[in-house]
Amino acid sequence: MKTQKNFKLFTIIVVLTAVLSLNGFSENNRPSITKTFDLNQPGKLHAVSSGGGVTVQAHDQAKVVIQAFVRKNGKLISPTDRSLDEVLDDFDIDFSKSGSTISAIVKRKSLMNFWRNNVGISLTITVPKEMSCEVSSSGGGLKISGVKGTHEFSSSGGGVKLENTSGTTKASSSGGSVKAANHNGDIRLSSSGGGVSLNGAHGRVYAHSSGGGVHLEDIHGAADASSSGGGVSVTGEASSVKAKSSGGSVHVDIRNLTEELYLQSSGGGVSAIIHGGDQLGLDLDLSSGRVNIDLHNFSGTSEKDRVKGSMNGGGIPVYMHASGGNVNVEF
Repeated sequence: MKTQKNFKLFTIIVVLTAVLSLNGFSENNRPSITKTFDLNQPGKLHAVSSGGGVTVQAHDQAKVVIQAFVRKNGKLISPTDRSLDEVLDDFDIDFSKSGSTISAIVKRKSLMNFWRNNVGISLTITVPKEMSCEVSSSGGGLKISGVKGTHEFSSSGGGVKLENTSGTTKASSSGGSVKAANHNGDIRLSSSGGGVSLNGAHGRVYAHSSGGGVHLEDIHGAADASSSGGGVSVTGEASSVKAKSSGGSVHVDIRNLTEELYLQSSGGGVSAIIHGGDQLGLDLDLSSGRVNIDLHNFSGTSEKDRVKGSMNGGGIPVYMHASGGNVNVEF
């Protein structure tokens, strides 16, 4: 009987501990500041942060919710903490609405105060799906998902990550990599702090990196990719591809080529798989230490290190040059 009572007491203690822990966890992860604005039409978000990273996510509601998470010495400050106002004195903060434009601006007044007090503010902004976004951060990375409009994203404090976005978009980082997935519309990606990757896109793609490689997968449209910090790869249904690298090899695997293929590398080899290419009219200009290609219905000059001429009567320009490896073409 005594054992049974002890077991019941132990069970109650465990349950109470779990409840208190959950309550504490919930409290510790509450935003320090929350502002909500109604927005009954497609709008624009203007967000700037020099205090931390920014996350923008879409929902099905006609309102914008700005949540600011204020941290000091790595600890999140709750909205009821008496020290909150003192910490906010180190920042200029503007959360406001003008017409259909929402501003979410956090700027440090002084770097001296930042280093002395070790404070930072990260933003999580929830917006309607139809929302054009202009977001920049010098205090952390950016994460954007689900928005549709005309967008410009930049970070000098971390990487940039885009998911399920639509519309004409520019994204750049000098503090990390730039990654995008499932984009609909023309997109321009660049990084001097890391690599660039895009998986799934419908539209014209421009991608450049001086801090790493460039990798484009499942592209439906035209692609222009270049890197001085690594290799370049492009796969998908691409009407035209321009790919250049001075830091590694270049590889493409494409279908539905109709306009142009231009591949160049001074840091490695160049290879291309052109699906159905043996049935296309191609104007070939290929050169490297060695050129490997199975020519069909060809007229022109074919040598070990150079192929120049036409297949199937010519038509689509195909230029491939490698000074750091071989040129390989497969159909």
